Amino acid sequence: MGQGHHTEQEQRIHLATLDELAVAFPNGLADKHIHAVGAGGSGISAALRLARARGAIITGCDYANTSQARLLAAEGVPIALGHDPAHVAEADLVVTTPAVTFLDANHPELAAAQARGLLVAQWQTLLGYLMRGSVGVSVAGVHGKGSTTSLLGALAIAGGLDPTVEVGAVVCDWDGNVRLGKSQYFINEADEFNYNFETYHPRMVLLTEVEYDHPEFFPSYEAIRDAFVGFLSGMDTAPHTKTTIDPTLVLNGDSPGCRDTLAQLEGQNGPWRGVLRTFRVEGDYDGDLFGRPADALATDIQVGAETSFTLHLHGQELGRVTLQTPGRHYVANAVAAVAGADALSVAPETLIPALNAFGGLKRRFEIIPDGDRTFIDDYAHHPHAVALTLTTARLRFPGRRLIGVFQPTLYTRLYRFLTPFAEAMARSDLAVVVEIQPSRERDTGLIHGEDLVKAIKAQPAWGDKPAYYGGNFAETAALLNKLRQPGDVIAVMGSGPVNQVITLAMEK
Repeated sequence: MGQGHHTEQEQRIHLATLDELAVAFPNGLADKHIHAVGAGGSGISAALRLARARGAIITGCDYANTSQARLLAAEGVPIALGHDPAHVAEADLVVTTPAVTFLDANHPELAAAQARGLLVAQWQTLLGYLMRGSVGVSVAGVHGKGSTTSLLGALAIAGGLDPTVEVGAVVCDWDGNVRLGKSQYFINEADEFNYNFETYHPRMVLLTEVEYDHPEFFPSYEAIRDAFVGFLSGMDTAPHTKTTIDPTLVLNGDSPGCRDTLAQLEGQNGPWRGVLRTFRVEGDYDGDLFGRPADALATDIQVGAETSFTLHLHGQELGRVTLQTPGRHYVANAVAAVAGADALSVAPETLIPALNAFGGLKRRFEIIPDGDRTFIDDYAHHPHAVALTLTTARLRFPGRRLIGVFQPTLYTRLYRFLTPFAEAMARSDLAVVVEIQPSRERDTGLIHGEDLVKAIKAQPAWGDKPAYYGGNFAETAALLNKLRQPGDVIAVMGSGPVNQVITLAMEK
């Protein structure tokens, strides 16, 4: 996390900076004991795996036995259920997540670590430390970060670059959220919340989308845009001999927010002096960018029983791509990855076979058959993403009843985006709202899931279709089984563990 951006709660706990970690551990982390508070998160678990690969001794704890906590335990990492100051007794470094420090500024393990004089760091700072000495390639943006990071990683692997890749989700082809490589390249997913990405100083940035998100943290679009500007300002632009790659920005030419971010960056720092590459999806933006066509472009897009497109690179048609993960938005992710891979000098002839073979991510339009109905497990948690998931489901399964099941994350987000969420859910034939996932917030009575049900029913396009409040996971699963009709397509969406609804419903 960047200095100067700590919340009031976090200021009570001194969170180590990247420089402090570098001073404390000048020779790396081999044989150093790292204890992780909140170890079961998708991002922190990836950083722990990377640190373990560098020789660190890892222990962890979490309040819940998450899927990532179970995977870490299966890999031989001791993960305790619950918190105890005794956990940090033998540690050399304690790492945690913003969710922990936001919820409990006086967390007993963190307080015990501070009392012992140990450094406490967010896991993003640890990841920034682990990236030192590498040629960093960061994928940033409000949407599509995880998918684009993994796609870029797959293309770089196919091109023989042997990168290390960190993703905040499980990549099906790797059966994990980390891919360990032996080359200088380090590709990572760079999250904007809480200015998390400020500890990364990549040589290349691939920017997928900039629009308003995280209303619980950023008060406005301008605030989140400026966070991206700050991140880009911190890129590695110094001349050096460790890489032949010039500072490179790969930009979504279809995104007004990306174009605005570049304009603000140049307004502060002068014209961009590095390499600028662009990618586009045909028809999403009228006109060329910067007076020239996009470097990577998708045309003739088909989204239905299959998702396919014609790939163009520097004005040359390379051929037809058929993706295993459906959706027009996934076409944009693929073309973004192509633009990034091309900037890394991956041979053009490797691109289409690698895109066709890529197996996708867990919880990114993951299709799960269940007899005469079909579940879709998707991470969508922003109104834009919910709308895209439901639209894609409609195209992928035409003529079938579409049930949208959504768990809002954060009271503040639902409150600020209530109408956009209702508009997005109106793309379904039947809507079910699951109880709100608090995440890093506490319930202050600001809003309830029932309010989203009412807002959906109030949509002019909704008519007299049914919408329900499902309650908790077990109650929602029972409701889905009660409503069951042959041929149902049920899109279960949210960034929390809402996919437990699928497991419970299939158990009957």
